[in-house]
Amino acid sequence: MYYLYVALFGALGAAARYWTSSVLSADTFPFNTLLINTVGCFFLAVTVKYLTTLPKLSKNLVTGIGTGFIGSFTTFSTFSAEVAQMFLRGDYFPAVCYVFASIFGGFLSAQLGFYLSGRMIRRKELRENGD
Repeated sequence: MYYLYVALFGALGAAARYWTSSVLSADTFPFNTLLINTVGCFFLAVTVKYLTTLPKLSKNLVTGIGTGFIGSFTTFSTFSAEVAQMFLRGDYFPAVCYVFASIFGGFLSAQLGFYLSGRMIRRKELRENGD
């Protein structure tokens, strides 16, 4: 069942990535890939921290969402190719900005996802305990 979830969510994630990239076309700076990867970091953190606490979701389903959907939605290979192309064109400053924005944006997005998930978990626990 695990592989079915990964395949199904992987197809959906790839389609979502393609659609997002086509809607947010990038001419000189790859804002579309930066946004996709940053949003993916946020949602992977939510998946890892929050969705794993929901008893109605199986571990296989949560792994399928994280590995399948988010894994195919985000793209390190496109990021790497875009950085390489920018360097080959001589666009050194935008390339360095893109690398730093991707790394720090990803870390900050993941941190925000973990933080908000923690708050949602605490709020859920308070409701369940009647406090």
